[in-house]
Order: sequence, then structure tokens, then C-alpha cells
Amino acid sequence: MSKSATLSEKRNDLTRSLIMESAYALLRTASVSALTVRAVAQQAGMSERTVFRYFPSRDALLDAVAAQLLEEMAVPAPPASVGALLEAPAALYGAFEARAELTRALLHTDLVERARALQASSRWKAVAAVLDAAAPASALDARRIAVANICYHLSASSWHYYRFQFGFSLDEAIACSGTALRQALAGLGAARP
Repeated sequence: MSKSATLSEKRNDLTRSLIMESAYALLRTASVSALTVRAVAQQAGMSERTVFRYFPSRDALLDAVAAQLLEEMAVPAPPASVGALLEAPAALYGAFEARAELTRALLHTDLVERARALQASSRWKAVAAVLDAAAPASALDARRIAVANICYHLSASSWHYYRFQFGFSLDEAIACSGTALRQALAGLGAARP
């Protein structure tokens, strides 16, 4: 908000912030399915109509929630080298672990595809560029499969699966992901850093 913002602009920013804070408060106490415009309005102490002025539908509200949660997750930038790729499991899983409540909320059916749409493309492109540079002689199909496998192991879904399905510690989950990445790179004959 700039210093020259009008009173109306300041009020709009504050109202939007209150709506988002209310949505987060609901996420901390209920499931994403309980995150309705009506529930957010009640939590914020305002009318549904006011919420609809800022978010014309529940989908628009969920899009904004997913984007804000991803921003708050502070996940590291996609890798730009083989070395950064090999360090990515520790960095990403550490971010997921540090904000486990937010990560689990983002994995809810209503939010996960929105989050993926915001992040998956940039991670895919970055990993593809790393593999193209590290293993240019490998077949394109082999690189595409490796990119898909690596991106899968760099996802919150994989972190969650390792941590809560298998009951692995954070270090064990990072080791699982790291092993999968090293195997994918070795399968392509990629040069290691």
C-alpha cells in the first residue's frame, strides 16, 4: 500500500486482509471443505455480500488462499544446476516440515490442484533445463520420464507420504527423495557435480 493510497483503497486492502486472515483461521480449526464464503464471512464478522465483492466465488477465494499459502510456505526457488537439484529435497522438505500445518492444508483436494498450477510448471521447466544440460546425449523420452519422477519426489505429496504413510523422520524422507533423484540422474548418465 503506497503512502498516497486513498482511504477507500486502504479500507479495501484491510477488508481483503481480514477476509484472508479469517480464511486462515478457519483452516487452522477446520478442514478446507468447511472453508465456505459463509463461514469466512462469519469468522470475519462481515456479510457474505462483502466477501463476494472481493472474491466473486468460492473458487476465487480458494485460488487466493492457495496462492497466499504458497507464498507463506516460502519454498525455495526451483533448482538451476545438478548440485542445486541434489540439495532440493532437504530445502523443500525442510520448508514443508517447518510449515506442516499449511502444507497439509495445501494438500487438500480443494487446494492441491490450485497450488500445483501455481508451482508445478516452473519446477518442471527448471528440472528439465537441468537434465537437458546434464545429460544432453540421453533420449528425450528418458529425460521427460526422469523430470516427471524427480518433480514427483520434490513435491509436498511425496514429503507427506514419506512422513505420515511410512512414518519416516524428516531426515529419512529427505534421504528417500535424494536417492530417487540420484538414481534418475544415474539412469540418464548425467554428470554429477
